[in-house]
Amino acid sequence: MSEWELEGKPALILIHMQHAITDPEGKVSHFHAKATWESGIIPKQQALLKAFRQKGLPVIYVNSTVPPDGWERMPRFGRFHAALRKAHAAGRAIEAGTKDTEVLGAVANLPGEPVLGNFIYGIFSGNTGGDLKEILDDLGVDTLVMAGVATGMAVIASVLQATDMLYDVIVPSDASVDANEGLHDIAMGRFIEDYALVTTTEDVIAHL
Repeated sequence: MSEWELEGKPALILIHMQHAITDPEGKVSHFHAKATWESGIIPKQQALLKAFRQKGLPVIYVNSTVPPDGWERMPRFGRFHAALRKAHAAGRAIEAGTKDTEVLGAVANLPGEPVLGNFIYGIFSGNTGGDLKEILDDLGVDTLVMAGVATGMAVIASVLQATDMLYDVIVPSDASVDANEGLHDIAMGRFIEDYALVTTTEDVIAHL
């Protein structure tokens, strides 16, 4: 166990672990589903879920949810935005209220565990199904343990958002993934580590 202390109440937030993105049969599975299943993050997230639930600590899911006018509002520049627009044109949109935004069965939410939507990357942006900041405040949460897909997009964006709101953030690097392995390593070791504690799933659980 590494030498750090958990202060205040933690919550586990799983990011974009949803059917459209992480299920091999999902509408935009070509981006990150293969990496999700081959990287070993599923068992790590299951271990985190078990530990948080056993201790009665909050578990919250935030899934990518595109609003009806989302595609018209999508930024014009950037390679990933272009890829999203291409997926949309091919009929692979992530639609609210459909299976697209359901949590992946392997890490499914239990009754009472919120499943929120966000648009586009950061978990506090464009929330649907509830306001994440209000939920965290109501629960008295001080520390966010974040894991999910993809490291170089939603995870890093969410870390920056959360630290800007003065939350302590912990990221178990073995519970998140990016299809671009090099980008995952750079994001974890060069960027996220500047703003959050980067450690392992085992270490997080040991400190709960």
